[in-house]
Amino acid sequence: MTRAAEQATPVPHRPPATGCTVLVTGFGPFPGVRVNPTERLMARVSAQLARRLTGPHAQGGRLTVRYDLARRQLGVLLADARPDAVLLLGLASRSRMVRVERHARRLDSPLHADAGGAGGAMHAPGSDLPLTSTAALGPALATLQRAGIRARISPSAGRYLCNAVYAAALEQAAGRPVLFVHVPWPRPAPGTMPSRRMARWRPAEAALVSALAAIAVRMATDARCRRLAQHPLA
Repeated sequence: MTRAAEQATPVPHRPPATGCTVLVTGFGPFPGVRVNPTERLMARVSAQLARRLTGPHAQGGRLTVRYDLARRQLGVLLADARPDAVLLLGLASRSRMVRVERHARRLDSPLHADAGGAGGAMHAPGSDLPLTSTAALGPALATLQRAGIRARISPSAGRYLCNAVYAAALEQAAGRPVLFVHVPWPRPAPGTMPSRRMARWRPAEAALVSALAAIAVRMATDARCRRLAQHPLA
């Protein structure tokens, strides 16, 4: 494998040297999913934030669905962007609503193969203690629901790569708002699928992107308020 292949794929929205920055991540394909919608959502959320005249800027990155790469790629993105907040997106293909994840655990599943065919690693006893999101879950949920999106707060991000990356982000971005949002398959573009075959609970992509961008703005604002509380202006 080349060195380039081991690096997360960045979205070309580079943050300025000053101001708030949000890191937004999505995932690439994995067994059973040839095109992961979170990669497109990540790019669209990052682009929407980058177009704002004021407020936070975004850097996006695609994480490879491999246990031996994803956490390393996340570390590179965190070091590069030095974000004030981190918004992680993952696909829950069987879910009928968006899930705002409360907890992650330092556990991988050896039963579910990643994109390279490998299972997760075993961990030491006690490593299953939950890590709790450092973002405001209630406002994130309310933002999604106001946009007409079916959503709920979920107690666990599971045992697959989503959970592994969430736990790593909470550990590596300590003190900053970190949130993982699981999304179902978005609604196809008009005309691409007969309406009788389209599940009504699927969220419209445009509404989902706008809501996720609003969540990112709130997270960046909270991060800035925390900084000001710790280092008040003279």
